[in-house]
Amino acid sequence: MDDKTENNLKSKKTWKRLIYIILYAICFNVAEIVLAAIAIVQFFSTLITGAPLNQLQRFGTALGQYIHELVDFLTQASDNKPFPIGNWPEEKVVSSTNEDSDDDSTIVVTPAPPK
Repeated sequence: MDDKTENNLKSKKTWKRLIYIILYAICFNVAEIVLAAIAIVQFFSTLITGAPLNQLQRFGTALGQYIHELVDFLTQASDNKPFPIGNWPEEKVVSSTNEDSDDDSTIVVTPAPPK
């Protein structure tokens, strides 16, 4: 075994990342279940009232950003740790018009700054 591989195997940073990967893989699975529940509730809300619930739209958008952050960390595209270690994505509401909706706002989520 060469020195580089041996150093990588002994690196606490590498093994610590494995613990975070396991934690965030569990978070990803929970987020998938929550996303499915939101989709079902929004469908029935639209079916019954003709419109989705605004609060769930905002939360769903933030959840989508959170899932993106999870994937970035799990694939090592980013070293920024998502929620629960980092911050939950922040919401920003930007005014616009949408032909399919009576609501005239679009939700934009920006990632929380890293700690």
